[in-house]
Amino acid sequence: PYLSAAIISFPTFPLNHCNQEGLVVAGSNKKTVLCYISSWAVYRRSQGQFTISDVDVNLCTHLVYAFLGINETTNTVVSRDSWADYVTNGRGFGQLKDLVKLKDEAPNLKVLISVGGWSEGSEKFSNMAASTVKRIAFVESVFQFLRRNQLDGVDICWMFPTDRGGIAEDKRNFATLLKELRTRLNEDNRILTVLMTGKRYIVDPGYDVRTISQSVDYINVMSYDFNGPWERKTGVNAPLISENEFNVEFSIDYLIKKGATPSKILVGIPTFGHSFTMKNVPDNGNYLKVPSDNGYLSQWTREKGIIGYNEVCYELSTTSGWKEMWDDASSTPYAVNHKKFVSYDNQRSILEKVSFAMDLDLAGIMTWSIDTDDFRGDCAVPGDPTPAFPLLRAINNGIAEALAARSKNKTTPDKKPNSVIRVDPLPIIVLALAALMPVF
Repeated sequence: PYLSAAIISFPTFPLNHCNQEGLVVAGSNKKTVLCYISSWAVYRRSQGQFTISDVDVNLCTHLVYAFLGINETTNTVVSRDSWADYVTNGRGFGQLKDLVKLKDEAPNLKVLISVGGWSEGSEKFSNMAASTVKRIAFVESVFQFLRRNQLDGVDICWMFPTDRGGIAEDKRNFATLLKELRTRLNEDNRILTVLMTGKRYIVDPGYDVRTISQSVDYINVMSYDFNGPWERKTGVNAPLISENEFNVEFSIDYLIKKGATPSKILVGIPTFGHSFTMKNVPDNGNYLKVPSDNGYLSQWTREKGIIGYNEVCYELSTTSGWKEMWDDASSTPYAVNHKKFVSYDNQRSILEKVSFAMDLDLAGIMTWSIDTDDFRGDCAVPGDPTPAFPLLRAINNGIAEALAARSKNKTTPDKKPNSVIRVDPLPIIVLALAALMPVF
């Protein structure tokens, strides 16, 4: 039934949203597609190695290079890996400079750095933000770093205020830090974004959401990692909806309720999933909430419990025994192979999340991170003219289709002028064979 419905329902994108090949270009519809790049992806082996030359500048409005760190002595921004970030005496990858060079190819592209991350911890931020003198040093170092490296802005990723060695005052101090950054960055018209979660137990003690929203250009919501192998049972990484509050819809709604401006919110969509090793294969065919141990080590990301979409689709297409299934309760796929269980996002689940974001007229989509999309097109259908970045293309196609449907709805006489319709994502999947995966 899905196939017959899709065949007669090809979506039509306005020509000004497409390039000469008829492919949707990020930003052509005034929505934001912010793409994180993990700096360490350059060290991955074989087909997993991602370099700046792999970036498709047509698919992102903003590129965010993660992560830089904080020098605890000087309270200034520093490289956490100079070999990855710079070239010194002819040695090193020089990714920061290569990122900025992409603007020669795409002048409207915005290139940012992200400061922080999980490995950088919380205490460095907490200590710096608690002192006026230290905040001034940090803010000035950010300003000068952006200017010196010709970058468009900075993203702050404090994981998480009041947690992991933080203090109760972190909530107030974080909001103050962002205010001061905003004031200084305005002098050069630089961009300020923040990477946040929408989980209530982190939001309430750690974020003055309304004040933060007033200071930043975008709130990049980590609407994933809701479940993982740390729970010792199989679960969904990024459910759109669920029986509890650990899902995308609740996170976004909660941040808005706490004062986030919808036109600044970017819904986070992961290009990675979580792997689990089930203790026993269930006899009843119900693979969710099954007792499990730590996930297995994937071949390119090399992190137990973390698996890139490029690894998922490669395993599904090259290894026997995998079964790919769809969970209606969360609107996400999962795959199993004996005791292996993987939760991830594919084109179908992404299109549903994009439709949700566009229904709320949010700013757009953030994705972590493009280096684990199928950026080489290894899983594409033979003959596909646009094989690379199927998930990122699904994001852009989904935005264009949702906006086109909304525009059509507004101009139809028998519809309410401001009503919004939820787009059925299945026709869109048929639209762009570039984003189409074989069904296993």
